[in-house]
Amino acid sequence: MTQRLKLPLGMMMLLIGGMTYLLFRPQTLLMFHVTDAIGLSAAINSMREGISSQLPEFIIYSLPGALWAAAYILTTEYFLYRQSVKTRILVAGIIPVIGAVSELLQFTGLLPGTFDVADLLCYLVPYLLYLSIILKIKRI
Repeated sequence: MTQRLKLPLGMMMLLIGGMTYLLFRPQTLLMFHVTDAIGLSAAINSMREGISSQLPEFIIYSLPGALWAAAYILTTEYFLYRQSVKTRILVAGIIPVIGAVSELLQFTGLLPGTFDVADLLCYLVPYLLYLSIILKIKRI
């Protein structure tokens, strides 16, 4: 992938993941309090009215995590492309690892929420793909 495509692709993934949350997730989530506080609730409710929620649960509940992890990885790769491979690997792993650890903490009951294997994989798979690609390309 060319350097110039990394940031736009990452931003597109971030947007798709965010819109999935706004359009299909229950409005009891904390983020809807934020959208209400900044005056976006009416616009979001208007968009939600015309949309069918017949999407598979995986797309609504798990895929945004994968998109956000991949967006973060692409964005860090865009900004840190001149850094060492080791630095890029370390920084690119921050969000995917935090997501995976949060899922594992939910599994143990140490963090509120519902553990989901699909969520865990959605955080880890983009990072593992990134690792396999960058290590193959750079042969470190």
